[in-house]
Amino acid sequence: MPGKIRTAIGGLFLTTIAFIAPAAAQPRLFSDTSEIQLLLEAPFTDLVRAAPRSTDPFAGGVTWSGEGGDNTRYDLQIAPRGISRRTRGICSFPPLRLDFDQSAMRGTVWRGQNQLKLVTMCRSGANYQQMIVLEMLAYRMFNEITPMSFDVRPARVTYRDANGRRREETQFNFLIEDVSDMTRRNERRAVEVLPNEVSSSQLNPMAAARVTMFQYMIGNLDWDMTEGVPGEECCHNGKLIGASAEARSDLIPVPYDFDMTGFVDPPYALLPAEVNISNLRQRVYRGLCRHNDQVPATIAHFQARREAILAVIDGETRLSESRRRTARAYIEGFYDVISDPERVQNAIIRRCRG
Repeated sequence: MPGKIRTAIGGLFLTTIAFIAPAAAQPRLFSDTSEIQLLLEAPFTDLVRAAPRSTDPFAGGVTWSGEGGDNTRYDLQIAPRGISRRTRGICSFPPLRLDFDQSAMRGTVWRGQNQLKLVTMCRSGANYQQMIVLEMLAYRMFNEITPMSFDVRPARVTYRDANGRRREETQFNFLIEDVSDMTRRNERRAVEVLPNEVSSSQLNPMAAARVTMFQYMIGNLDWDMTEGVPGEECCHNGKLIGASAEARSDLIPVPYDFDMTGFVDPPYALLPAEVNISNLRQRVYRGLCRHNDQVPATIAHFQARREAILAVIDGETRLSESRRRTARAYIEGFYDVISDPERVQNAIIRRCRG
């Protein structure tokens, strides 16, 4: 029996190390966590009007200051992206995709970048700025759980309408690392499949349990690890990565898009009809029963990263003091659950799906 215990502990130790081991060198843009200053120029009036119906790009330019910025304007294509924030009439400004000319960006902070997602403020105002800061922190908290996660870079972006038809506006935004860079630094490859082409049995059990526990921590119901929008690439608000692009086993889900969560708590969030909750801040565990065996080790891993996760919130100077207290209390509420064996059984183990 003691030998079996040592073997189990050793396996858990190696698994945990695999999740927190340092990743390979990052692309230069995401190796710095300071706020980059950007000026984007494009026909934004036309782009915003077209966004609910189209994701066609518009010609534009970018200038940046700090970290090698030389006030040179570089051409790029700017396109609206996303679904909910773009098409449902809930936002006055859509999320954006920046398409770079890689050859022109050699020798700059943007070297090697092709397409990048830019997360923008849904609407103007201090409350929406606080929400986008919280969404960025969700990415950083998941970075503390595993390097198999998307890095982000804060940006202070000034939007200038190329036709002079829209008032110049400066927003706090953030950039999301491209999936090709995330997979490269983790020595993996993106697996491109349609929804339901892979099953939950093909997922890495520990990675799947880790993602599920994180989504429970931030109160997210807007995700799936194998399903998604019909005709779109799998999966809903997540990517699958593996040892090769053709891999169909030991797949690792990597989530993104954390705005419709209890942690951020946006006023435009829609509660899923199939979940019996009255507000978004109520947590609902959506883990699969096949991964219940991984729950104890997953909880141990989250417990080990508790101080690092709370430090992400405590160190964010762009949050107001009241938002910081609320955000910290929400995450501490998750730790209250996973620290109580009876609550783990009732709120997690017995709530599994499938």
